[in-house]
Amino acid sequence: MKKIYNKILIAFAAGSISLSSCTNLDETLYDTLNETNIDLSNEDDLSLLLGATVAQYRYLVEDWFGMFHLIEECTDQYMVPSRIGVGWGDTYINLHKHNWGVSVGQILNPWQLAYKGVGYANQVIDAIDPNNKSTELSLAHARFFRAMIYYHLFDMFRNIPLETTQKVEAGYLPTQAAPQETFDFLIKEFNYCDSVFEVYDSNNYGYGNKYAACMAKAKLYLNKNVYLGTTDNSGYESCLKELDIIIDSKKYELAKNYKDCFKEDLSDNKEIIFVVPGDRTHTAQFGLQSYCFPQSGLAAYGSTAPGYNGSCAVPQWIRTYDPDDKRLNDTWAGGLQHTATKNSDGTYNINPDDGEPIAFEADDWSGTGYLNYKLEVHSIDNPGAYQQEGYRLHKYEICAGNDKGTTPDDFPIFRYADVLMMKAECLLRLGREKNTAADLVTQVRQRSFSSTAKATRTVADLEGGSVYDYGHEEYRVASDNTKGYSDWSDLISTPHEGGSDIILGGLLDDLGWEFCCELHRRQDLIRFQTSEGSVWNVKSWFCKDADPKTTTYNIFNIPKDMMDSNPNLVQNPGY
Repeated sequence: MKKIYNKILIAFAAGSISLSSCTNLDETLYDTLNETNIDLSNEDDLSLLLGATVAQYRYLVEDWFGMFHLIEECTDQYMVPSRIGVGWGDTYINLHKHNWGVSVGQILNPWQLAYKGVGYANQVIDAIDPNNKSTELSLAHARFFRAMIYYHLFDMFRNIPLETTQKVEAGYLPTQAAPQETFDFLIKEFNYCDSVFEVYDSNNYGYGNKYAACMAKAKLYLNKNVYLGTTDNSGYESCLKELDIIIDSKKYELAKNYKDCFKEDLSDNKEIIFVVPGDRTHTAQFGLQSYCFPQSGLAAYGSTAPGYNGSCAVPQWIRTYDPDDKRLNDTWAGGLQHTATKNSDGTYNINPDDGEPIAFEADDWSGTGYLNYKLEVHSIDNPGAYQQEGYRLHKYEICAGNDKGTTPDDFPIFRYADVLMMKAECLLRLGREKNTAADLVTQVRQRSFSSTAKATRTVADLEGGSVYDYGHEEYRVASDNTKGYSDWSDLISTPHEGGSDIILGGLLDDLGWEFCCELHRRQDLIRFQTSEGSVWNVKSWFCKDADPKTTTYNIFNIPKDMMDSNPNLVQNPGY
């Protein structure tokens, strides 16, 4: 099934219908497929047109300056520090510190990628007769992907143009919709998709299905109070209804092992509800392994892909893990690194302790000349991170034998563990069936602990504070200091903030451990509160300082290039 999907996707890498974008963006125009050489009443031809939208959705999620990097680099788990002797820095630092301006490429690119996808979807929708039952499924798929793109735009920017057709007059420039209008539109669209997918029992790998539509609605309802500025419980009640539809279907179950959800091929994984399929050859946008690792570090996985030694974990986040939580090692690479060894059947033992230590001379701390990732990181930019500082993200499978910079894995957007955890959160927020909520979280944790006692979470655990030791924490080294990387004497820190005051802080921790670097954490930090405001604003971490008085960075700015090209757009508050 995955191979069939990729054939469609490959067709769009080669060519697609020419579009005029509703946001007046520059487009790469293709002429392989157009209205003169396709049959718009034919389901197969329409599926090819639809593939342009599907491919664009993947670009939005996984491009080098795509949504994954924008959303994750702002959080308390993951960052891209300036690397001494390597580079990086620039606006990656601003994303970490929450002081980005209006001209940031990491913000512009997702906006552009998203609206190109909207343009593709609208072209398909415009071409389909809504009364033609033979093309109803294609229409639902196009509306599903358009709604998913708008969901991400809404989450990131809130005040967005909501365009539903390409049939506009010359010189047309869009205006922004109010958040309530966009929210209502998205619920309506996902309800439509839900109803059509149910009739056709659609479950094509990488495309929408009934339960993906339910999950998208549940996400909107869970975050309703954040999105609309409301304070009631109606969103949590509606969220529960959508989640129970998924649970009661009995179509999904937790995978046996946590790591099973982040392999190259997830087509047989029953935990996955909606996925962006990857491909080694034709879908080469997700450069995550190159982002994270030095070139030599990829030898631990049997990969010869290029490595640029960039991103790493925020040290305070790593300290939150229980040492017996398997998700720590399943998510992050730390310590001495060894070359992968190849078995007789062609498989690899990844980073075995009996493999050869990987040689690495730059700022070697121990004097042994080997690659050894250290938990601690000096700072984001003053002086930055030395080359071996910071644990590295290896949650997504790094494929042995892969010589490309891309991470070719299928990327899970919605999985069943999230259904269970969202239900637990709604029950706790509604103050009912709290023991059921604790049981659901325990159920998710059980595969990651050998000890039943450690896997078990109680209501008190979840309603208690977070174990995250929040506060500003960096070590600066003067430019004339000859000790360099070995000097940890100059600690710059704020008074201890901790996480004991976070409402449902224990649940926030569990969400973080389970969904680390899955487009999850930013939403959670904004939704979870202290008495002074959201964790996103009132807490410091690493080199990011608390700012309880502003909510500016709860949403990203409208990119300056878009503001300059469209006088109808109004900049988001605070920028």
